[in-house]
Amino acid sequence: MTQRSDDLVPGWLALLVLVLLLAVFAAGGWIVRGLATQNDVANPATVTVNEWKTKVASDTQNLQYRLSYAFALQQNAQYDKALEQYRFVLSREPQDTAALYNEGVIYSQTDRAKLAETTWWKVLDAAPDHVLAAKALGQYYIDNKQYKSALVALAPAVKARPEYADLQYLDGLSLERLDRRDEAITHYKLAVRYAPDYTKATDGLKRLGAE
Repeated sequence: MTQRSDDLVPGWLALLVLVLLLAVFAAGGWIVRGLATQNDVANPATVTVNEWKTKVASDTQNLQYRLSYAFALQQNAQYDKALEQYRFVLSREPQDTAALYNEGVIYSQTDRAKLAETTWWKVLDAAPDHVLAAKALGQYYIDNKQYKSALVALAPAVKARPEYADLQYLDGLSLERLDRRDEAITHYKLAVRYAPDYTKATDGLKRLGAE
């Protein structure tokens, strides 16, 4: 059954997925209203891995346990083991957007960009307004100067979730690169409306003479 963006992940996992997004873009990332950073701590991930491994062993068919175990493995850079868990989930629920999205993140983190692209499109096939997959694909296409593809990937999420300033910014940047000045200004202004301190969007307005 197709999942809507409101049901992207179980409620208890939603925060973890957002944290993962922060980790993905830690080098120069963003999310809605702030720059992403990743703090180095004394490796609590190992404890988390062991805890979730025990839970999975106690109920091997519990997909929520599997998702949490996979995420813990991923956070601990045990990517192959994490993929095994995500694939188990997907063998039972082929359109599970949490498993698909995070599988794509692993591919991105391990220099398998085309696999990441394909996997994130599977997320959008299941939930076209999936914010995280749309952002990931939008950034991927912009990085590769495929601006029309970025607009296609972003469009449903931008329409459904206009309050996400980073989506508005990526839309504006794609439009700017396509010399669609007025449309780019509109999206940059929306980004600033929802996140007044969004410097990348304000810089875009300056470049286009629309401060």
